[in-house]
Amino acid sequence: MGFALRSTLFAMPDAITPADLEGRPIGPVEVAVTADRIALYVDATGDDPDRWVTEAPPGFGSVLLFAVADEFLYDPQIVPFTRTLLHLDQSFTYLAPISVGSVLTVNGRVTRVRHRGDSYFVTFSAEASERESVVMRSVSTFVLSDQQSPPADAVFEEPPVHQRGGNDGSRRSASRHDLVRYSAVTRDFNPLHWDHDFAVQAGLPGVVVHGLLMYAWMTQEATRATGGAEVTAAKIRFKNPLRPAQQAAISADTDGGNVKLVLTVGDVQLVTGTATVAFPTE
Repeated sequence: MGFALRSTLFAMPDAITPADLEGRPIGPVEVAVTADRIALYVDATGDDPDRWVTEAPPGFGSVLLFAVADEFLYDPQIVPFTRTLLHLDQSFTYLAPISVGSVLTVNGRVTRVRHRGDSYFVTFSAEASERESVVMRSVSTFVLSDQQSPPADAVFEEPPVHQRGGNDGSRRSASRHDLVRYSAVTRDFNPLHWDHDFAVQAGLPGVVVHGLLMYAWMTQEATRATGGAEVTAAKIRFKNPLRPAQQAAISADTDGGNVKLVLTVGDVQLVTGTATVAFPTE
């Protein structure tokens, strides 16, 4: 799928914690941006295929992020600390288009680790470049723990594999099948998004939608609400999970080049954030 992976944690000692990796570089990893790969991503996120022909949509930044985050989160020495794994917040800055035919070099770094109780709050940065020119920067906050989360108050029955809540403009939903397709195209293989039993054991009521899939929907809404403006940066915070087949509503409040975004189910906020957009020049 265009990845050339290289492990950078192989030589670490046998017994480590995430705190031991503060400052540790991850990568480089090369990602080939092909027309087919963009088309698969656009289809998996319900974006406009006619708009994204020569370059990738902003949500494609998640593909670049997980080219290196995947090496960190699923390294055998870190896996014991992913019994609880949460994506708390995320920011992306786009400095140039992610163009078809480019081969990007992605470097990651564990920039900061804070230890609170049984949890590790990991700040993870990633940067994608083409011929030493930076195309994208991202900063993620992950929460890791080797402790089992308490069980959920209730466990939801899995919906049929292809059942969605409906996709209509600012209202979006994903089926269990959609989540598997999104996992495949982004390499975000956290079992919380496709394995019901694993999600329940992790203290959730069942499988939940990827946070960065919701991010993709929100950037699409920012573009729609501004009449086609280009998203140049965005920052979001994940507050509550969305279940497969559950329909969410996205609101976009524009103020010049800034768009305030909120994804909700009923009165409950699931994701909040802001996007910075650039309008086409004459």
